[in-house]
Amino acid sequence: MTETGAEKRQHANRLEGPWLDAALHLMDRQVVDSDGMMVSNVDDLEITDRGERELAVTGLLVGPAALVPRFSGRLGGWLRETWLRLGVQYAGRELPMRIGLDLVEHVGSEVRVRATREGLLDRQPPSAPGVTLRRMDDLLGMSVVVAGRTLGRVLDVRLEPRVLESRLVLHSLIVGRGRPGSLLGYDRGDFNGPWLVARTVEWLHRHTGELAMDAVTSFDWERGRVEAERPPEQLDGR
Repeated sequence: MTETGAEKRQHANRLEGPWLDAALHLMDRQVVDSDGMMVSNVDDLEITDRGERELAVTGLLVGPAALVPRFSGRLGGWLRETWLRLGVQYAGRELPMRIGLDLVEHVGSEVRVRATREGLLDRQPPSAPGVTLRRMDDLLGMSVVVAGRTLGRVLDVRLEPRVLESRLVLHSLIVGRGRPGSLLGYDRGDFNGPWLVARTVEWLHRHTGELAMDAVTSFDWERGRVEAERPPEQLDGR
């Protein structure tokens, strides 16, 4: 029986393609071990910042220490502080569990790793000298500013697989006026739902564009702001 387009996308390994998107293809996906057993969900992504223009995803972050900070606003801060207080007897409770990207072999409808789940998860180690470990959730939602004008927020982050280097290099930012995750893949050819729904979402996100990393001049992680030297270009939804 011939596979449909949706089935082919489901079975395809996105690590073998030119790019994949952090929020759409990785965040909140199930992690499955080499025996097909459920390990966890992907609650956040580890970004390695070496103080250069190139940032890269180097690991999957899982567990409450990765998930709780994703709740925004006052509620999120209260949840995190309460969760930490309830476990003060546990050292390193604020550090998420981590799966190194070197163990990830397939990204499709799920994330498969090349190891069994026993002993797979370990606490995220501290940063090496000259390296800062950041989180994808801190980047998603950042304001994008060009010549003093705010053009939108980071809705997703496009990643270029570097399999031999065990990392996903940040290639570009998907910028628009909605919220992270609001595109649901309608803009990138990943959805075969009702035509009317797809066209409605496209219209709502008609100002969404792709900002190449070489156009980014700085990240202000404290203020949640990305400075760029030119506006985003038309989004490539292949």
